[in-house]
Order: sequence, then structure tokens, then C-alpha cells
Amino acid sequence: MLVALLSLALAAPAPLRLADLLKEAREKNPDLKSAQARVASASASVAPAGALDDPMLMVQLWNAPLDFSNVPVMVQLSQALPLGGKRAARRDLAVADADAAKANAAVQLHDLEVQVAQAYFDLFLTERTQEVDDELERLLRALLQASEARVSTGRGEQVELLRAQGAIIQLRSDRETANDRRSSSWARLAALLDRDPAAPPGSTTRPGVLESLPPEAALRDRALRERPELASARAMISGAEAQARLVRAAEVPDVAPFLGLMHTFHGTGETNFLFAGVQGNLPIFSAGKNEPRISGANAQVQAWRDAERAARNRVVSEVAENYAHVLAEAHQIELHHQLIPLSRQTVESAEHSYAAGRTDFTMVLDSVRDLRMHELDLAQHLAMYEQRLAELQRAVGGDIGVEKAAEAGHADDH
Repeated sequence: MLVALLSLALAAPAPLRLADLLKEAREKNPDLKSAQARVASASASVAPAGALDDPMLMVQLWNAPLDFSNVPVMVQLSQALPLGGKRAARRDLAVADADAAKANAAVQLHDLEVQVAQAYFDLFLTERTQEVDDELERLLRALLQASEARVSTGRGEQVELLRAQGAIIQLRSDRETANDRRSSSWARLAALLDRDPAAPPGSTTRPGVLESLPPEAALRDRALRERPELASARAMISGAEAQARLVRAAEVPDVAPFLGLMHTFHGTGETNFLFAGVQGNLPIFSAGKNEPRISGANAQVQAWRDAERAARNRVVSEVAENYAHVLAEAHQIELHHQLIPLSRQTVESAEHSYAAGRTDFTMVLDSVRDLRMHELDLAQHLAMYEQRLAELQRAVGGDIGVEKAAEAGHADDH
């Protein structure tokens, strides 16, 4: 017997904890890995962006007579030197691209965490729905037995028995709907974790409510400092400014110093000659080409500045909106913890009165249905509180206690 119990325990899937799932998602999610690879690629491009071009080596056969009585060979080495701050502008542009890639990867990480939390608490809601339905089925079966006793003694009507049986069947139908939602929630969660959705999920941990939240103003200020979307917008501004500098620098000519050595084979007299000089482009036609480019680059800078300001406004709005949602859900949870004990007492009182013949069947059935509704509403508000808290954490751009709330487990005095 002990061996069988141990085998069953080993075969059961491990319980699901939000903190563990978030860690697993950060390590295994393919989309996040792809974003991190793009960060590595962009970061690796910074150093080459500001480097000099490779020097040019040229070997020439120079003024050789047709009979090759002497063979003059010239070797020339040249190095292009971009002027006007072009190298610095290219490097700054690459740095801005790398910073934007890092910020975008951080955005993707925060989005992933919200998606994991939403799927996890949807899974919790389906489990809690099944628990509530199991408990209420026991109540309905007791009510069914009471109605059978009343009908058999002639004190009750056949319709009471039929309504009790119908309520049990409806409860089973609701359970099938909950099973479907459970499968859907687990499939979403498994995809985020790069797991096999056919594997059985474990049970979730009952969440709770944080004892307190920081003031909204503090969270708003923190969001304006830490939101990666704002960092991305600032990186895009820096990149646009670097691009504008690079366009303006095109008006400055580049130079390419060169050094050459010529040696004449089979020659008489002096056979070695040295050449040195500098060459460069002449941007005499740049006005017509470059002025529109400068205007376009300046417009792009202004566009990203406006986008950054719009992003700041969205951040402030998201913090305020989600903060209000979290507080509202917390109040709903507290009210339902007061309401459910009253509903349980109502069910018990109605059952006793029905057994004693002092009330009708409809009142008992309605009180049982009200209890189920309140229990499911509590589970819904618990799940919504955690999901709203995850959205608020994303709006802030840093941890505010989602993992802690997922383990808190609000006490069920009812």
C-alpha cells in the first residue's frame, strides 16, 4: 500500500508556482531568446561602426617597355580618413541601435511576464471553479436526499425532486466548461514556457492580496525612470540625432593619404622611387543632395521626440488606470469575504427550514445558487486582482510584488 502511494505521488505533476514559472519563461521562451540574440547582434556592431576602413594596397606595373628590358613595379598603400565626426556619428548610431534592442528585449520580457501571470491565474480560476462546483454538488445532493424524503412521505412535490436533479446536471455542464477553460489556459501557459501542452499541469497556488501598495505618485515616478519603452524612445532620439550629424558631416570632404614605393628591376641608374600624397572627394554638388537629407534627418529627430513625449503620457495613464483597477479588485475581494459567510449561513438556515417544512424548495435552491455565484465571483476577483497587479507591474517597469501576492493566499474565514 505504501509503495502504491509513493508511486502515485511521484507520478503526479509538481505544483505550479508563479515564481518558478516566470523563471522558467525567462530562460526558455523562444521569443525572448530571439530578442536577446538581437541584443547581442546589435551590441557586437558598435565597435566596427566607428572603426576605420581597411587600408588599400595597390601593386602596379609602371611604364614598362614592351621588351621588358626593365620592369618598374610600384607598391602603394593608402588609408581613407573620414572627417567631420563621421566615425563618432556612426558609432553613436550603432550604440543607439544597441540600446533600442536592449530596451525592446526588456519590453518583451515584461510582456512575457504579464502573459504568464494571466495564463496562470486563468488556470487558478478554473481550478477554483471546479472546487466550488464539487462543494456545491455535495450541497445539492444533500438537498436532493431531503427532497426525496419529503416526496416519499407526501410532504413535498415531485417538482422539487426534478429541480434538484436538474441543478446537479447543470452543475456538471458548468464543470465541463471549466475543464475546457483549464485546457485552454494550460495550452497558453505551456506555449509561453516552451513545454509540451499534452503534459498534465500541476495545481496552482491560491493567491492573495498584498498588504499595501506604494502610493500612485511613487509608482508613476518610478515608471518614468524605469519603463523600457521610454528608454527605447530615448535611444531612437539619440540614433536620429547621430544620423543627423552623419548627414551634415557629408559636407566635409574625406581624405586618403597614400605612400608608394617604385622599384625598377633590370634598370640602370636610380631604381628606387618614393611617392607620397593625399586624395579626397570634393563635395561641390552636395548642396542639392544633402540639404533635403538634413531636413529629413532633423524631422526624424523631432518625430522621435514627440513619440517619447507621447510614450510618457501613455506610461502615466497606464499606471493610473491599473492602479485604480488593483484597488477596486482588492475592495471586491474584501467585500466577498464578508458576503460569503452570510451566504453559507443562509444556505444552512434554508436547509433546516426546508427539512422542517417551514420554507419552500425554491428558497433553498436560490440560496445555494447565490452561494455558488458569490464563491465564483470571489475566485474571479482574486484572479483579476493578480492579473491587474501584473499589468500594473508592467506599467511601472519593475517588481511591485506579483510573485509575493501569488503566494500570499488570502485567509478563507468563510
